[in-house]
Amino acid sequence: MVLAFCLAITSPSGANGENADVDGVCTAESPCLAAEVGSVTASLLQRGSLLQRGKQTVGLKTMKSNNSQPGNLFNPPAHQESNSNGSQARDSERSFCEDYPKQYDDYDNTKQFGATDKDGDGCNFYGAHLDQCGLHDDEDFIANEMCCHCGGGSTSTAPRSIHNGASVFVSDGSCPEGSDAISTLAACRAALDMVGISGMDYNGAESAGDWPKGCYLCKNVDGCSNGVWFNNHPQGAPVARVRQICQSNYDPMAVKTLFVGDSDIDFWDSSAVFPGSFNVGVGGFTTSDVKGEVDQWVAELDPEWVVIVCGENDLNGRRGKTRKAFARFKTIVQKFIQDGSRVIYMGTKPEPDTTNLHREYQFYDEEIRRFARKQAEGTTTPPLVMIDVFPAFKSRKFRNKQLYNSDNLHMSRNGYKYWNEWAKQAMTSPDPCIRWQDGRCREAPAPPGDDDDYYY
Repeated sequence: MVLAFCLAITSPSGANGENADVDGVCTAESPCLAAEVGSVTASLLQRGSLLQRGKQTVGLKTMKSNNSQPGNLFNPPAHQESNSNGSQARDSERSFCEDYPKQYDDYDNTKQFGATDKDGDGCNFYGAHLDQCGLHDDEDFIANEMCCHCGGGSTSTAPRSIHNGASVFVSDGSCPEGSDAISTLAACRAALDMVGISGMDYNGAESAGDWPKGCYLCKNVDGCSNGVWFNNHPQGAPVARVRQICQSNYDPMAVKTLFVGDSDIDFWDSSAVFPGSFNVGVGGFTTSDVKGEVDQWVAELDPEWVVIVCGENDLNGRRGKTRKAFARFKTIVQKFIQDGSRVIYMGTKPEPDTTNLHREYQFYDEEIRRFARKQAEGTTTPPLVMIDVFPAFKSRKFRNKQLYNSDNLHMSRNGYKYWNEWAKQAMTSPDPCIRWQDGRCREAPAPPGDDDDYYY
């Protein structure tokens, strides 16, 4: 069986740092790299250009670059400098822990973006208040699971509620007894979010006997680009200073909700609010990128719901470009639906920084509304549900709600709180709905026996 998938980052031929051949950009016209399941080759794609919009420029890194990216994976947090006795902690090359919210904090240095407790304090607060761990949690903040000071964070081996009770962690080297390497690409990609690593720090896949098998992390390791790799080799080999991402009781097939798409997904702190979900979003992704990976998600996962955001990065103001993006969107959604999943599409946003594109955003959304209605014909359970974000965020009610970060492009934590509420409502409502807007069903399938296919 041959599956096609795209690799989002400039990558070497194997983790040894040698430059790969350039196979071209993954588009509808130029198919993605094919990889035989069970034997992923080490020949990887190198993307040659970024897109027109600002949200894409943070998405890609070059080989042998050690510069920190959003997510700040390679700068150890301040709490690693010393322990409670005032002595120096172990060298950060040997001991590595990242607070879960840190991957989100680093996206905006002006506004609070990472999760905080019910009093507005983040993980740093608990460094001086260890006795308070777990006493101030709220819907999206669990101190004992998310904060290194409280025994959580990226290196914690304890089972976590946000992982369906599984343990997923970054080791000091090879996986310790009682845990195993991550064995699938989909599980590796989703594990990044679980251990506080941005999706943009994923480098690619390989099959190499001289590097650790499964999912592993390089940080200033000779011959290996900084970031996370997935090695499909059945044995692999340990390498000094390379950390495996390990697991126990981590079953990708048990995942019920998959978040897939661009930076609006990547930056969505979804794990706590949707426990056990997988988030495989990557900043800068287009419909071409998601289309190139959809076969991988269908083959390795079996989600009940897929939450998707993609298309904005494709649009440049030209109607032909918008139509092509919509055609790819339909292909993506149909593959998930044919596999038995229901899909929630979060509509475009009226971002203050992209007013020149809003006309195309609205055209794109209208095409998806029609597509959702078509998919709902003949069923009382719509397979594609749209959450119509643009008109909601444009309404007077949301005028002073501070929905965006300081870049006026990506959403703030306040914006994501609405998305959390709306997505959960769409998943749990007993009444079928094709299109939601601001918590109200605006289009629903027609009752049995009604001549109409849907009603407003």
